[in-house]
Amino acid sequence: MLALVVLVLGLGLGNLARVVRALYYLTYLPDLPMAASWTYLAAVGGVWCVGFLVCVVGLVRVEPWARWATLAAVTLYQGHVWVNHLVLDANERARQLWPCEAVATLGLLVFVWGALNWPDVRKEFEAG
Repeated sequence: MLALVVLVLGLGLGNLARVVRALYYLTYLPDLPMAASWTYLAAVGGVWCVGFLVCVVGLVRVEPWARWATLAAVTLYQGHVWVNHLVLDANERARQLWPCEAVATLGLLVFVWGALNWPDVRKEFEAG
């Protein structure tokens, strides 16, 4: 369970770093031609950061809603990542990384779904 909390916290903090980086680049490289704007990247990172951090608080407090919220957040996040790949990846090099990223996505989803559907973990959240 600790590994799951650390993983979801890492996803949240990673998106916070994405917000900071996007705002930094928005300030110093505002006219850089891109497939998505810095504002979009900062906003999306902020939404996912808040969502994951709420899930972390719920997981730590063993709130009954936290299990399903985490499953939904991680799954939707990965769906969003792949929509961004399909729409925003601008060159062949980015597309060459898709198989590796698909394996990482699958591994993340198997770990999160497996951990949160483990019988003892399920009972703990249902009893909460």
